[in-house]
Amino acid sequence: MASNIIPETYDPIVKLLEDAADGAHTHGAAIGLKQNDEPALRAEITKLAGTKAGPGNVPPATPGLKDKWNMAKAAKKATSDAFDLAKQFGRALARASIGVLKPRLGNQWNAQWSAAGFTNNSLAVPDNPMVMLQQFRTYFSANPAQEVPNLSPTISATSAACDTAAEAISSKGSLSNQANVDAGLAKSALEAGLASARARLGGLRDELDQLIGDDDERWYAFGFNKPSDPETPEEPENIVVTPGGPGSHMLFIDWDDARRAASYRVIIMTLPGVELKNEIVSESEATYNDLPPGQVKITIAARNSKGGESAPSAPVTATVP
Repeated sequence: MASNIIPETYDPIVKLLEDAADGAHTHGAAIGLKQNDEPALRAEITKLAGTKAGPGNVPPATPGLKDKWNMAKAAKKATSDAFDLAKQFGRALARASIGVLKPRLGNQWNAQWSAAGFTNNSLAVPDNPMVMLQQFRTYFSANPAQEVPNLSPTISATSAACDTAAEAISSKGSLSNQANVDAGLAKSALEAGLASARARLGGLRDELDQLIGDDDERWYAFGFNKPSDPETPEEPENIVVTPGGPGSHMLFIDWDDARRAASYRVIIMTLPGVELKNEIVSESEATYNDLPPGQVKITIAARNSKGGESAPSAPVTATVP
């Protein structure tokens, strides 16, 4: 018998929710669906996927948990990049300031460097030079005659420049830290939303099991398999092969999703019968750009999550350019 395992990841969960909500809209009243009806299912979709904007942006779009996670990831990267740039500039300014002071304090660390804040027997510039820049700020403020403005178009070894660079590192670091926290919270919220959706879909499956028979065609309307179906997937259909440009050695192969399929086996053979490809793919499409030119025969078999395979599709012939 075919199983109806609730998917784990976002895309298949939302697809199943959409199918289930459509099925509940069409058949819910007739079969007496109560606990997991269309409004309950669509509420899960809205929570995960948000809503699109109305005409003229009225009402405006509302982001779902996946949108919020995507935005949080983007903000995390942007603020992390800005923090890295601030540290990078700060290190360049620190090295320039060290260079300015070497003729006065020595080319290597000695006790004179302690006045500039170098108390750890080293002139090495750390990955985060904020504290070092703060020390330079104090030193240059106390010794303004040793400041050298306009060392380059972007670098000035001055108290003010070191203060600005240290403050930039501090503020960019705070923003980056907060973005990391926000991303963690958004990820947790998305995971909780997916868990809620899976629970809702599991409840619908169990409710349908009580309301309709194992061989009722309406299982399909809700996005599920009929429990009476065989466990092996259906045979893939409607295989379309699109060749690439002249000399590309490329074929793009596309086919309809097969019911109960978790993956697909793609076999490509020359017409004399030499196997060129025998690969497992996760989507109902595949691209190959390293095939020898000439005619080939292509078959697709659907595979379930346990590795059980359907019969191969009817062969399709194509010419590799």
